Amino acid sequence: MNTQISDNENVARAIFSPQMINSNGELLLAAFALRVFKDGGKEDYISVSRMSITTWMSDIKNIPQYTNRRLYGYSVLNVGEIRSINLMVEEHPIIYDVIDYSNAKCPSHAGITTKIDDNTITGGHNALFDTLQINEPEDFVLMAIQSELLSIAKVNLIRF
Repeated sequence: MNTQISDNENVARAIFSPQMINSNGELLLAAFALRVFKDGGKEDYISVSRMSITTWMSDIKNIPQYTNRRLYGYSVLNVGEIRSINLMVEEHPIIYDVIDYSNAKCPSHAGITTKIDDNTITGGHNALFDTLQINEPEDFVLMAIQSELLSIAKVNLIRF
């Protein structure tokens, strides 16, 4: 569908136990990690659900459950707050956005993306760090990106 998402909208990040929360029910950085899939594909956005779409709650509850991954709840983030995150890596700004990825199976699906100099950051190694000659360790940068989202999300964690 790819409709524009307003800064006024809220999105919900599904939170799974035990990967994304600690034993005290506090969010971990892993809640905002980009993954590398078994087939080698790299995730290039963090999945969220648009709360302005009426199916958002059922869309979250339909995410597959596994023995070691149980749905714990969700965290609410404001799109405008996400887009206004001010994070730099050396002289390169990191740009956050929220993009509509809706489809027939999941009408509320959207994704939080991050870019450096118009290059999308993905899970796993990003060659752009070499190309742009960024000296800061890549995993430190990825943790900083996750930390910014965590600081917004931890305020609004709702348990099912």
